[in-house]
Amino acid sequence: MGDRDESIRISNTGFLPIVSAYASRIGLVEEIDRLLACHMEVSPGRVVLALILDALSGRSALFRLEQFFKDKDVGHLLGENIPRSKLNDDTLGRVLDRLADVGTNKVLGGVAIRVMKSFELDLSHVHHDTTSRKVYGDYLLYDSESHDQPFVITHGFSKDHRPDLKQLVHSLLCVDHGIPIYSKMLNGNESDKNINRDIIPEMVKRMRTLGRKDFIYVADSALVTKDNLALINDPANGFSFVSRLPMTYKDCRYAIEQAVDSDRWEEIGVISEEPQTKNRKPASYRAFENTVTLYGRTYRALVVHSDAHDERRRKRVDKRIAKELEELTKLKKSLEKIDYACLPDAQSAAGRMRPSLLHEVMVEIQPRPQYAKGRPKSDGTRTLKAMRYGL
Repeated sequence: MGDRDESIRISNTGFLPIVSAYASRIGLVEEIDRLLACHMEVSPGRVVLALILDALSGRSALFRLEQFFKDKDVGHLLGENIPRSKLNDDTLGRVLDRLADVGTNKVLGGVAIRVMKSFELDLSHVHHDTTSRKVYGDYLLYDSESHDQPFVITHGFSKDHRPDLKQLVHSLLCVDHGIPIYSKMLNGNESDKNINRDIIPEMVKRMRTLGRKDFIYVADSALVTKDNLALINDPANGFSFVSRLPMTYKDCRYAIEQAVDSDRWEEIGVISEEPQTKNRKPASYRAFENTVTLYGRTYRALVVHSDAHDERRRKRVDKRIAKELEELTKLKKSLEKIDYACLPDAQSAAGRMRPSLLHEVMVEIQPRPQYAKGRPKSDGTRTLKAMRYGL
């Protein structure tokens, strides 16, 4: 009994067996072994699975796998009882180098096809977005124009609100509620408009590899450019899309004005599945259908109104009105203290008053006579000493 007690070992694996089970279902290990096609004592696919489990466990460092699996059931999690000593940094380095040689996008594409076949993903919609990843350090890797780095870490528009730090940009294509089918790291100062232009042919190729020719591309307003719309309308790359028309286009403002003026909204109602609470009321929507013409081609346009957004905007406008009124009141008091020596000076000062954005401002010129000291005359008149004017 005592000997059997000594052979029992407790291992806290948390949710990692679920991750391992999903990896087994989609054939992750087999697909990576097939794509990497390298002869190693340890399966590259199982090393990648070990890295995935390590990353999802909450550890920030992707090394010292031997230490991570010290209290884990390796055979249960990796599908093979690999000696922990084999999960060393040298093994990891060889696998990562091979992944870089083959191409991470090629590997992701192969895994995505297996996921699609296993789970029958909905490929009717493709969602794209980018985000910036800030980094710390100098990264002096790009002094030479002939550098062979896949992307340039540099300053750019920071979505992390840290413009003081260098960054790189992560571009991601997803289907069916966030399953990635394409991922790429790009230069830290890469424009979203150029990223959309470059990703369209790759996206069409990837979707056709997954067996889908007709789909809807969902992207932000950076998609709407002359070059990008030309690519979308090209028969070789054609597809439908949903995007937000930037306010920089006059057609956008015109469509909104038409919706407001006509007041023929179609009620959509509440679309949120979250239940209403005391402090949270789901937004209700209504829409107005219109058309816009961009670069000689007509597109369907929907103007969407949200009562929650409308309320937030009203509060912001009320604050702006109150702030502007406060500023105008201060300006009024300061200007009314000034005496002008002649009427032209007062008229010139009145002409310098700029129109207010949110208030109607009216300026009057009032004479301000200055009388000599002493009592008025018997007829009630007083001796005029000087005439001044005020606003």
